[in-house]
Order: sequence, then structure tokens, then C-alpha cells
Amino acid sequence: MEPECERTKLKKIQEILRNSSPSGSYFWCSKAHKRIRWALLLPAICVVVSVSSTAFAQPEVIRCLAPEVPITDLPEAVLAEYRAEIAAEFEVYFADLSDHIACLDTERSRALSEARVATEAYSTFLNIPPAQKVLP
Repeated sequence: MEPECERTKLKKIQEILRNSSPSGSYFWCSKAHKRIRWALLLPAICVVVSVSSTAFAQPEVIRCLAPEVPITDLPEAVLAEYRAEIAAEFEVYFADLSDHIACLDTERSRALSEARVATEAYSTFLNIPPAQKVLP
């Protein structure tokens, strides 16, 4: 008889707990726990995303960007007044252009090397005999 009484008490307690709203401190603690968990999880997610995006990143399409030519399509008065600044911009432009040409040379060498490796891989591939299919 005692186990039946205990079951009845347990059912009443479960029903009370189901119908009652959580207490303020418990509810706040639960929210704070979720916020702390997200605060700890967010940096980890950022690291994983950045690592995975760099791991799956496609090669850059544009490797060498050309420098912009300084503007000289200005009124003569402006050109005369800012002559020293414009001359300095041209000096920077020519230095950057030299770097740009060096970058293009490096990119050309890289592309030729990559093409050489691809050609060797393709040659090896062509030398593999095709598989013989057995027809029924």
C-alpha cells in the first residue's frame, strides 16, 4: 500500500512542477548560463570559421594590382599650386609601378611552373591504360 501512496505523491509533485512557472532566480541563472556558454562558444566558432575559410579559399584571381596614375586633369592653377605634391605622387607611382612589374614577373614564373606541373600530371594520366570493361 505504501508504494501506491508514494506514486500518488510523486505524480502530484510532478504535476505541480509542470504547472508552476520557474522561479525568478532559477530562470535568470539559466539565461545567464546560456549567455556565458555563448560567450565562450563564440570565439571558438570564429576561429573554426576563419580556419576553414582559409583552408577552402580559392586562389586569388588578381595577385598584382596596378597602381593608380596620379590625376593631372585639373585646372592649371591647381596644378601650379600643388606642383610639389603632384610630383611626389608621380614618384610614388613610378616606384609602385616598378613593384607591380616585379609582381607580374613573379606571377608569370609561378603560372609557368604550375602549368609545367599540370602538364607532367596530365602526361602521366594519359600513360595510364584505360580500364577494360567486361560486358555481359
